[in-house]
Amino acid sequence: MPTANLYLVTQTLSRLLDLGVRNLLFRQGLATTLNVSTMPPERVGSVQNGLNLHLYHVMEDAHYRNAPPPGRGHPPVAREPLTLLLYYIMTAHHEINDVFDAEIQQRNFGLALKTFHDYPRIDDGLTIAPDANPPQTVMAPGLRGGDNQIEIALRPLTPEESLSFWSAEQSATTRLSAYYEVRTVFLEPEPPPGVAGTVLDLGVFVSVGRAPLLERVAALSHFSPPASTGLAPQTIETSPARASLAPGLVPPVNRVVVEGTRLAGDGTPGSAAIVLRNPAWREASPPIRSVPINPALNAAWAATLTERVASFEMQPSLIRDTETGPVTLDVVPGVYAVSILTTRRMETPSGRVRASQVESNQLAFTLGARIDGVAPADGFGRMGLQLVDLFDLTAATLEVQLAIDGIIYDEIPAFADDPVEDRGRYVREAGLLRLHPLFDPTRPGAHPVSLTINGAPSQPFWIETP
Repeated sequence: MPTANLYLVTQTLSRLLDLGVRNLLFRQGLATTLNVSTMPPERVGSVQNGLNLHLYHVMEDAHYRNAPPPGRGHPPVAREPLTLLLYYIMTAHHEINDVFDAEIQQRNFGLALKTFHDYPRIDDGLTIAPDANPPQTVMAPGLRGGDNQIEIALRPLTPEESLSFWSAEQSATTRLSAYYEVRTVFLEPEPPPGVAGTVLDLGVFVSVGRAPLLERVAALSHFSPPASTGLAPQTIETSPARASLAPGLVPPVNRVVVEGTRLAGDGTPGSAAIVLRNPAWREASPPIRSVPINPALNAAWAATLTERVASFEMQPSLIRDTETGPVTLDVVPGVYAVSILTTRRMETPSGRVRASQVESNQLAFTLGARIDGVAPADGFGRMGLQLVDLFDLTAATLEVQLAIDGIIYDEIPAFADDPVEDRGRYVREAGLLRLHPLFDPTRPGAHPVSLTINGAPSQPFWIETP
């Protein structure tokens, strides 16, 4: 949504600094006192825990300069929004009784740099919890709900170029600064006084709209680092998504979230569907190229679709509706592709209703097996790597690769019961990889495990020995 108020962009960036830096301070156990201002840096004066973000230059974005204006009327350029690049300078300020404190200033400056680095794009969905309170929306109220996106990039100024910015300060030393380019801001255009006529019915149907576009696919990965690190269990977001076939866990590691635009079809129920593809399904008879997730048949998948976000939770089976009735497909670890199929239904002036379907681009993600634990060494010195047992691990169609401590283990059909010959090998059992380790299981240590099935990795895991 175009706007004529540039301060709404400055206000959004200031909110990002305030919420992001306070969040980082809270995570480090430090006081979350912070003052964010937007004045010229030389006018900030003596403040404590201050960050200043000042808009000092504006330039037209040449990429959009020649876009054709909508509608008819004069002058035509007034009907096209002016697209701007905004340039900001960020500085940190901290003085106590007019005494300069370099430590606090540079600490806050570094946290501000990290905030802009970690959140390079702001949209309506970006929220940050600055402390133990609920998350707060970063986008300024005046820009919310308009499908606005603000992108932030650190400008690579040389020290000499930075010095020239402060050349007017003849008696002052150049201040520690960072320079940012913010794009793209659309200034509100004039409405067109008229529009060209539209051909509505030619016997063939012409629909209005653009295809859905997928931009990002993400999932959560949850794992426990070795006890020797002193770290608590970790949850990280992976993009492209690396989901795990383990429904019911908290956090939901089987949930895949897709972000994009125009994902809801024409807004009517059933006008948009999430479509999955997997190479294993192509081997079926007849081959299955794609499978829409039908929520009525697959309630456990918890599929949801909005204009900007789609999500679903991977399950061990997916029911596909066919002309002869429902068919159940096995869902196994591997590489999948997701797309969105939308349907737009429109009525011509003659009363005919036509439906047109269009499918988005495809984004790939992986679904890995979930390592559930380790059975200790038995009398033969063999250990058991336990998996969440939701698929047939012994199936010949699965390509399994196991590496421990960076060394690839060989798969064999059965052990020879010879410790020398069996070391570094494993066999597949139901829900279990029985392995004879190369390391000594009686010596204390943490041994990283890499398990890949059909090209999909499992979550990070370590075999810890006493």
